[in-house]
Amino acid sequence: MSPEGLAHGIDVYLDALKHQARIAEAFFFGRIEEGMEGLLSFPEDIRLKIDQLIWDAAGGEAIDPTDDRSKKIIASAIMHSLDERMGML
Repeated sequence: MSPEGLAHGIDVYLDALKHQARIAEAFFFGRIEEGMEGLLSFPEDIRLKIDQLIWDAAGGEAIDPTDDRSKKIIASAIMHSLDERMGML
């Protein structure tokens, strides 16, 4: 792979990580519509992982994304997934 190709791949990867962090921030600060749109933009495997993390954190109960506790659970799940993507966990 050329240095330019490698640099482009790194840029794409970093943009994806930044996007995921922005979506977590949207939920944390109550921008639910923005957060939901962003969450739906994630690849399916990432969405499924986040859904599982939310389900586990909520004790298997349905959550209301407008509830303050739920917003924090969703944001935390997204950030946990981000940590896993970066190999930090």
